[in-house]
Amino acid sequence: MKLPNKKILSDLLARPALLIFLLTWFAYGAAINSSNLIAFDLQQIGVEAMVERHHFYLEGAASPQMTTKGDVFKYDEHLYAAKQPGQFMAGAVVFFVLRIFGLNYLKNYLLTSALVIFFTASLVLAASAAAFFKLARAMSPDGADLFWPTGATLAYAFATTIFPYSGIAHHDALATGYLAIAFYFIFQLSRREVEERTYLKSGAAGLLLGLTITTSMLPFFMVLLCVIYFLSLRRWGLLPVFLISLLAGLLPLFIFDFVSFGNPFRLANVAGAGMFADTFWQFAPRNLGDKLVFNARALVFYVPVFAIGLFGLSYYPREIKRSWAFLALIGLLIVLAAFVFNIKSDGDCQFGPRYLLPAMPFACLGIIGFSHLSRSAERRLAAVAVVLAGVYSFVVNLVGALRGAMGCLHGENAFWNHVAALGQGEKLAYPLAWWLLLPLIICGTLLITTIAERIRANRSTFRIVS
Repeated sequence: MKLPNKKILSDLLARPALLIFLLTWFAYGAAINSSNLIAFDLQQIGVEAMVERHHFYLEGAASPQMTTKGDVFKYDEHLYAAKQPGQFMAGAVVFFVLRIFGLNYLKNYLLTSALVIFFTASLVLAASAAAFFKLARAMSPDGADLFWPTGATLAYAFATTIFPYSGIAHHDALATGYLAIAFYFIFQLSRREVEERTYLKSGAAGLLLGLTITTSMLPFFMVLLCVIYFLSLRRWGLLPVFLISLLAGLLPLFIFDFVSFGNPFRLANVAGAGMFADTFWQFAPRNLGDKLVFNARALVFYVPVFAIGLFGLSYYPREIKRSWAFLALIGLLIVLAAFVFNIKSDGDCQFGPRYLLPAMPFACLGIIGFSHLSRSAERRLAAVAVVLAGVYSFVVNLVGALRGAMGCLHGENAFWNHVAALGQGEKLAYPLAWWLLLPLIICGTLLITTIAERIRANRSTFRIVS
């Protein structure tokens, strides 16, 4: 592989968000492993059915590795996944192209499924990391260097459960990426001084919010709150584009439900005749208490940087706390918690708090709050706390990313199970790792160089001004 020429290098060094996108995308792709590819075969079965046999039901896959297990139900003599169809439809677009190049699930299951994931969940989540970085920079103090935005972005991308689920064409992970990018576009529209491409941004925000619902019902109320956030901007000239795009994002869901269940508004979980009612909202005090304890324990063990981020939200200055963006950010965390803590399911066999995936970007934005501390000693202390919690969270979630996000038997500690398997010498396959390792190293080196130079230049300027 040739090293990039000087012009490409200079362009990359001038765009840290692009470097973050590439670094994250290549890292996610390199970590895609056979454990996830086999355990989460349902995601691939839906893709194969749409492209190979042109229908939405699941049975009939030619590959012996693709046999339906859990999360399926029978409707009108056919088996369907109890999932929103967005993950399958996104994967079907990629698989359709891969078939042109001779790849298929029967002959090349691991490679084909890895590429489907790399160009869907991994790609979208990497793009959400770049959007997160730009959002974090905008919420940092004027004239601040890139330390805090970069640290918060890396925490979101690699020190949360986003990392373990980036290697699966997973509905909740994909929806989290769509939602985070949509929030960024709405935030851009809220900044009146940034008026470029407003129609494109409003259309993209609406489309991504629609795709979020098409892909997962978990962040449904978060999407509603983002719509309210958009309406609060009172940019009525952009509303038709936003609403039409929102409908376009929902249209694949309506088509799937109509073709499969005879009603465009009958969701798969509803058509499952109550088999999956444990994912419906239902308030019960005891269940609420159990879910609070369960998720608190999971956050402490798997994602302590999440709690650090929540704490950092309190340090944003008053003018930001009074903005619609900050109120929407807090509201997104609240409505997701209200939903997750009041359903019976806690996500069987999950690695970490999977149902809190959509909260990860918004909690990690709290890390930027520490950059607003007035005293340098306080900022340094906060930086130490973020780094310590981030490193611990990274190690735990790196193991999950490299070893698989399936944590059965349910109730056991998935991290320690993976560590034990490592100690026994259990080996997994990483179909894309060798192809992505060199680009990953190059992007990592360029990002470190860019961030270091900008921090140095910013501090030199600060000393001259002082």
